Amino acid sequence: MRPLFVSACLFFAALAPGQTAQPAGPNAVKLTKYILGVADLDKSYAFYHALGLDLQNNAPALTAKPNALNDALRGLVDVPPGTKFRNMMLKIPGAEFPIEVTEFTGMDVHAAKPRIQDPGASLLVLNVDDVNAALAIAKKAGGEVITTGGSPVKRARGADRVVTVKDPDGYYVELAQPTAAASGSGKVIGATFGSMVVQNAEKAAAFYRDHFGFAAKTNGPTPNFNANLGTPGAQVVTAEMTVPGTTLSWRFIEFQGVDRKPYTPRIPDPGAPAIGLQVRDIDAAIAAVKAAGGSSVTQGGNVKLGNGKVGFVRDPNGLLVELAQN
Repeated sequence: MRPLFVSACLFFAALAPGQTAQPAGPNAVKLTKYILGVADLDKSYAFYHALGLDLQNNAPALTAKPNALNDALRGLVDVPPGTKFRNMMLKIPGAEFPIEVTEFTGMDVHAAKPRIQDPGASLLVLNVDDVNAALAIAKKAGGEVITTGGSPVKRARGADRVVTVKDPDGYYVELAQPTAAASGSGKVIGATFGSMVVQNAEKAAAFYRDHFGFAAKTNGPTPNFNANLGTPGAQVVTAEMTVPGTTLSWRFIEFQGVDRKPYTPRIPDPGAPAIGLQVRDIDAAIAAVKAAGGSSVTQGGNVKLGNGKVGFVRDPNGLLVELAQN
């Protein structure tokens, strides 16, 4: 919920009555963060800290206490009066984005526990210096292995060794040891931006390409993910999304040939992933989402925070996205 902003100047031409402002050039500026809603912030911190992720403010320990949300922040995430909130920002060694972990209390929440193939699930890839050591750490911290056989496997393409686990809230985390990595202590040395499981990867990519200016590349279908993700018989289609001029790639994953059940948790629900996306024109972004069948989550569309505006939407694929405009 705390957006990461980059300074930018926006110039708008005069508009006719009823005309929606359109940004000059692609609306997307950059992917900013991967967001995880959890049941217990302390338990989540213990899991990710064990793997080598530290608090972004360099604090030696998690000290965040639940605080009642003010009206603006309640409107931002659409929660009732009396809701309390706390969060933490985790920095990932060698990565260009942080993880924001959020916890909501004082209201009814409903944990989402999708299977890896269910639309609404997410997958974070953490590169580690020793996958066997990292797996032992993750299991000791409460991780549950979903990879077939319970041990690291070799990627179908390339020599990387990988294993996928569920964290304490059911989020999927792939631990990957790159070929060039020397054996170490199992600590994280990099990451790939969060992937989202969707009904139709090509359709999801087309929306962000056409309305936000992402570059898109679709791959598959392929059975190459099955051993790592524990999905025998599945065919997987992926779409890689990149904001031109940036390096982070956002991946959509679609499973074919297996049973699927879509999940659309609310922002405060444990198991609700989201991504942060900085845009040039938040009003145009919200309008594009709604016109394509998505919806605005934030009351009033967006709220002013500091020198910018922030608003959550549920995109046409059912995914939660925090839009931020400086």
